[in-house]
Amino acid sequence: ASVVSLLPIILLTMSGIVNADDVRKLPWDTLMLVAGGLALGLAIKETGLASYYVEKIAGFELNFIALVLLFGFLTVILSNVMSNTATATVLIPLGIILTYQNPIVLPLVIGLCASTALFLPISTPPNAIAYSTGKLEQRDFRFGGLVLGILGPLIISGIVLLIFVVFKN
Repeated sequence: ASVVSLLPIILLTMSGIVNADDVRKLPWDTLMLVAGGLALGLAIKETGLASYYVEKIAGFELNFIALVLLFGFLTVILSNVMSNTATATVLIPLGIILTYQNPIVLPLVIGLCASTALFLPISTPPNAIAYSTGKLEQRDFRFGGLVLGILGPLIISGIVLLIFVVFKN
């Protein structure tokens, strides 16, 4: 990923499309927020913390619907404090391991629920971009983030499970 992102940077600066003034105008604080969330997700995966919790959860016999709802809400909670990309990167492999009998439903719910975390500016890239304009404050994200954080996993889980039940029969 770093090589892929490095190539446009080199080409854009060498061709003169991007200059030093453009780089100084970038919202570095917002970019650091997103990068910090990605780093947190990578740290959780690389330290083995994710694997540890998979082993702990795998020992329990959980209802499939309860597991889907649990991971839907867990995704929203984690996506609010770290980036949704990092959250999905950590939780989707866990979802595939835990639901080996149907490895599509839980990752799908996790991926979709990660986009409903809108409580903080770091939650999603569109939030970070909107926040970096300086026209919004953190409190402007609260109401919509709370409503979507509660309703999003319920609606997404319901629709995905309904589709799963319809296609299974």
